[in-house]
Order: sequence, then structure tokens, then C-alpha cells
Amino acid sequence: MRNIGRCVLSVLAVALHQPGSAQLIPFKHALGCVRALVNFIMMAQYRSHTAETITYIEDYLNTFHKMNNIFLEFRVTKHIHAKIDEQRRGLQHDRPKTRECIAPSKRRRMCDAEREEETERLMDLIFCESHFNLIKMHLLCHFCDHIRQFGNIPMYSTEFGQLAHRTQIKGGWWQSNKNDPSRQIVQSYCQQHGIQMRLLNLESQRRCGTDLSPDVVEHLDITSTKTAPDIPRRMLKGRRDDVSNMPDFSRVLRVAIQIICR
Repeated sequence: MRNIGRCVLSVLAVALHQPGSAQLIPFKHALGCVRALVNFIMMAQYRSHTAETITYIEDYLNTFHKMNNIFLEFRVTKHIHAKIDEQRRGLQHDRPKTRECIAPSKRRRMCDAEREEETERLMDLIFCESHFNLIKMHLLCHFCDHIRQFGNIPMYSTEFGQLAHRTQIKGGWWQSNKNDPSRQIVQSYCQQHGIQMRLLNLESQRRCGTDLSPDVVEHLDITSTKTAPDIPRRMLKGRRDDVSNMPDFSRVLRVAIQIICR
């Protein structure tokens, strides 16, 4: 998510850098909303904070909440879809049934007017029923109070627990025969952890000058030079090694950095 946050604003700015006259204001609001959210996320990851940085975080969050209405049309739930279908059926029921005696040009104008009316009512219903009243959105309001009371946010990150879950639990699951896997996972982890602790103790004794058998010393030399296997990690599709910051990104896209950051 952090990697996406570094590039989503640039991608959106490039995609919306040539809006039409009717799209200028919506595109501007969309960019402002995403910019405020990205700035909030980036500043919330600071390892230390002052009163000024906390004020910046609050301002960015307030700006995001003021401008996120531009994305309400993408927050349509099943309940709203049912209301939209009901509204569409009601409009079709209220329309006149007989149009055979009407001229084709007038009939076409009537259809266009009815379509515009249906679209307007649809958007009004979506903006009235859609919302961002989600638990994850509400938790953002407590970030500043959390920082004041307990310190920086990354200190309480669950990333390390998730990585440990992948290496300790998932790895043990795939290595087991799926017959009472919990017991096998615990036993395998305890054995590996015990061996690692034993090797660390022997290495500490050797550094302190304790006489160890040649076999133990040879094994310690082998384990100390052996590198840990690389853990497979997910890579973003299309990732490039020559893009690490905003100027590199603008250079690859051949778009001025002023357009991306405006």
C-alpha cells in the first residue's frame, strides 16, 4: 500500500492533465482529494512528530473529507442499486404510453429529456444514499490523538506480525502433511528456534574464548557464512529499477513534474 501511495497521485495527475471544460472542476476535486489523502498517509508514517506536523495531518484529513464527495458515485451498494431500479421503474410507469401520433423529431427530444431527467434523479439518489461512513475512514480521525498519547503510528504496525505469520504459520502448513497441522507447525517452529538459539550460544562462547570441539567450530563457520534464502515477495507488475522518485517518474512518462505536482 505504501508503494501504491507513492505513485497513485502521479498516475492520476497524468491521466487527468488534459480535462475538457466540463471535466475541469471534477478532475480538480479528484486530484485535490487524492493529494490530501496521500499527504495524510505519508505524514502519518513519520517516526517523530511535532505540533506542526500533527496540525498538517489534521488539515490534510479535513481537506480529504471535504472533497471526497467526488467519489460518492463509486460507492454504490446493493441497497442503492435496488433503489435505483425501483426509481427507474417508477419513472417508466409515469411516462405516457402512447407516442405513435407524435412526430419523430419531437419524440426524439422527449426521449432525450426523459433520459436527462432519469440521469439527474439517479445522481441525486446516489449522492443522497452513498457515504464514506466506514470504520476504516473513521479510524483516521483518531490518528492525531493516538500520536499525542502513544507516539508514532508505525511503531504499532502489524506488518511484522503478518510477515511472521507467513514464515511461521503458512510455511509450516505447506511443509506439513496436513494431518494435525497445528501440532506439526508448533513442533517444527520450536525445533528451528531451539537450534538457532543453540547456535547463537555456541557463537557467543567462541567469541568469549571458550574451547570448543573442532566439529562445532567448523559447523559454526559454515552457518555463519551461509546466507538465508530469499523469501519470495510480490512485485508490482511493470516495476522498473530506474524509477525511485518523482523526477524519475516524470522523466519516464515524459510529463513535466509541474503538471504532476500542481
